[in-house]
Amino acid sequence: MSYIINFLSWILGYVMRGCYSLIGNYGLSIILFTLLTKVILFPLSIITQKNSIKMVNLQPKLDELKIKYIDNKDKYTDEQVALYKKYKYNPFLDILPLLLQIPIILGLIGVIYRPLSYVLSVGSETVSKLNSWLVNIVGISDAGSTYQITIAEKLRSGLKPPTGVSRSDIDCILGFDMSFLGIDLGKTPSFKGDLILLIIPLLAGLSAWLLCFAQNRLNVLQIAQGKLNRIITTVIMVAFSTYFACIVPCGVGLYWIFGNLFAILLMAVTNLVIPPKKYVDYDKLLRMKQQKKIKEEEYRKHRKREAADYKRFFSNKDMQLMFYSESNGFFKYFKGMIGYICEHSDIVIHYVTSDPNDNIFSDERPQIKPYYIASDRYLIPLFMKLECDMCVMTMPDLEKYHIKRSRVRKDIEYVFACHGIGSISLYRKGALDWFDTILCPGKDQFDEIRAYEKLYSTQEKLIVETGYPLIDSMIEEYESLEHPENEKPQIMIAPSWQPENIIELCAEKLLDELSKCDYKIILRPHPQQVRHEPERFEQLKEKYSSFDNIEIQTDFSVTNSVMESDILITDWSDISWEFAFVTKRPVVYIDTPMKIMNTDYEQINIDPINRSLRPLIGKVVALDDLDSISEIIEKMLSNKEQYSRSIDNVFHEHIYNIGKSADLCGRYIIRSINKKSR
Repeated sequence: MSYIINFLSWILGYVMRGCYSLIGNYGLSIILFTLLTKVILFPLSIITQKNSIKMVNLQPKLDELKIKYIDNKDKYTDEQVALYKKYKYNPFLDILPLLLQIPIILGLIGVIYRPLSYVLSVGSETVSKLNSWLVNIVGISDAGSTYQITIAEKLRSGLKPPTGVSRSDIDCILGFDMSFLGIDLGKTPSFKGDLILLIIPLLAGLSAWLLCFAQNRLNVLQIAQGKLNRIITTVIMVAFSTYFACIVPCGVGLYWIFGNLFAILLMAVTNLVIPPKKYVDYDKLLRMKQQKKIKEEEYRKHRKREAADYKRFFSNKDMQLMFYSESNGFFKYFKGMIGYICEHSDIVIHYVTSDPNDNIFSDERPQIKPYYIASDRYLIPLFMKLECDMCVMTMPDLEKYHIKRSRVRKDIEYVFACHGIGSISLYRKGALDWFDTILCPGKDQFDEIRAYEKLYSTQEKLIVETGYPLIDSMIEEYESLEHPENEKPQIMIAPSWQPENIIELCAEKLLDELSKCDYKIILRPHPQQVRHEPERFEQLKEKYSSFDNIEIQTDFSVTNSVMESDILITDWSDISWEFAFVTKRPVVYIDTPMKIMNTDYEQINIDPINRSLRPLIGKVVALDDLDSISEIIEKMLSNKEQYSRSIDNVFHEHIYNIGKSADLCGRYIIRSINKKSR
């Protein structure tokens, strides 16, 4: 290692010697040397800037991969590498500038320790004689950081130089001054020595703070970081810089100080050459931060309420039934079964929701006891300490994330209520393993669960063939209303919210093709995509503002437009089941990449109904065939009766107990709880 450092010192010594020859001031030479290293590294800064922009844009996709492969680290790593390769991102480039600083600093330390050799170009034989002479005169045996300065001091004091040292070398040594603004750059700061030297560590810490301050406003990666991460980075950088400048000669500390200051200038220039705003959607990042801030403020606003509800929840004795809802939108899956329980039993329903504005709080039925519990601080221990007979939830992945089975009572029956009628096999691997009971909507889910249990030798769950309450309630509501025929065929485009959906791949192509026909066209994007990308839909509205037959519908208070449409166009959204089975009208499926959370789904040898049933209730259209979308829709509209019969047959063949599902769910819950209480 010493050979490498000596080699680096030799190279950097030439650079420093050139700077000193040009300026004649040691401190200014170090500053010029620092500037030169930044200029030399500038092309690397450009490459790093491009790489950092890729990283920021990749982060949402990486977050999706982390969720998708939460239980398969090897697969996550493979997919991560594939993603990096696809977008030509090299993680090594982000740390390369820092790695290059290390040899520069090590070499610079060698130069500052031995300025006679590297800066003044005094011959090695002369330096050796001077070292031996110094040891004999003052008894210094350790070369240390100041021995070459001491040589100059002794020569100035009038001591006779050693034999063989030329007068020119002596004059060169005597003329060499390592001080800069009153600070000896060859000495190391210490509380025991010259206290003025301590200004170097203080300035090093200050320059590090200025660098972090600038990075938080200029560096593309730092801007994307959260506030806490930025604070931690700043504290670490300031502490390290201050400490580092305390253990090396002041000349190295001076290099560090101006290295930080020049880095700020370098960032500004780099941003002028490659403006991050041109490649990174900072408005989107800002919205995400604002949304996070709103959630945090919402949490603080309801913190006392949550604490009180947590305490009230555990004040109950002999609790029998608990429902857990992630948000207000999930009550629709429980509504029918809760109604049946209230009408046919006196079982108290303890309804825990993570939404402070959940409509359950306005439900005045005395049997329902609502609680607001959202933060991990309360939600995790609530589940860990849960004591009841049964817990019903629509959220899969029990035991995989923060929600666990009770560690207090082992015989709680955990019931999974399906919140869709799509394929179970596409859930994350092991998503239902820790549930005891499944309220199953249809035979396809039944077969998939049993095949999965057999394939992985997991414990067999109780599957209750209930049907799907949400569809039943939607049909009941739909049939209670009149549905006049549309003057023009109404085509609804309702994409899913997943990577490579209709919006991302072909929305404008679809709208352009359909606008040529005499249709009323409504694009109704997923609410979450509108929330995260409002500017995209404002641009679409502006582009199609002159088209009388096209509406970009981002007002989700309008609820009847979907069910009043003649044709639904979607990709993999579950809205296709609701639309087709409620209205008995066909669906056009744009064949975008399927959302798969379990890459092993094919091992159970059952084709997911998300794919297998699509041709039976509509038409699958490839992305390359969008030019013929109007012709396809015309044929579907002319065969409405045929599609209606086909859809009705599929519905009755694949879904259990149509019209009775909510009652069967409620009946099972009552029966199971009563059995436990005997």
